[in-house]
Amino acid sequence: MDPLTSDDLSCLLHCFATAVQETRTHATERSAFGRYRAGAPYFAQYRVRRLIPPEGKSALLTPGFHKEFGRISRELGALEQEGGREYREELFCDLSAYTEAYRTLLCYYELGLCSIDGILHDPLREEIAILLAELAGEFPLDDIHALVTGLDETFCILCQSSGTGTSLPDPAGSATGTHPIPLREYPCSSPRPRERTGPL
Repeated sequence: MDPLTSDDLSCLLHCFATAVQETRTHATERSAFGRYRAGAPYFAQYRVRRLIPPEGKSALLTPGFHKEFGRISRELGALEQEGGREYREELFCDLSAYTEAYRTLLCYYELGLCSIDGILHDPLREEIAILLAELAGEFPLDDIHALVTGLDETFCILCQSSGTGTSLPDPAGSATGTHPIPLREYPCSSPRPRERTGPL
């Protein structure tokens, strides 16, 4: 992985801000797999978080960065408040749709319609993990957790049979497998932060 640069962070912050703005502006046009998606701000927010060193210390994490991240996070908080329960239910419906899409991807692979590599690089599994973390405690997620865990186990078997080593995360994002090639680092391996407007 290339070293993180200030330009990387600026780009990610811009994407985060754009996602919040577009999600608000195009509320009536949102759909689970459309150009505008309810989960877009969270996906962008976690992409910023995943690049922050675990110890939280980096010369790139300037006061200006924290200030801008806090400002955008407050904008997301305002979007959540404006959308209310209806917005959260939209996220839950999208989570259900993404989980079914994950199942469909595995079926497509078994039918020879897609590759393991294609599934590995599809952001879908990461987005499922993010929404599971975001919606924890708000909705009954046990069935989705169980389904995603089963799908992960199936995917692990498919990877093994195809000769591709992989480490699969549990539905909340923490790694459970022990295979040599990580699927990817899931940004929501920690619980959803209670306060997202302060320093990372």
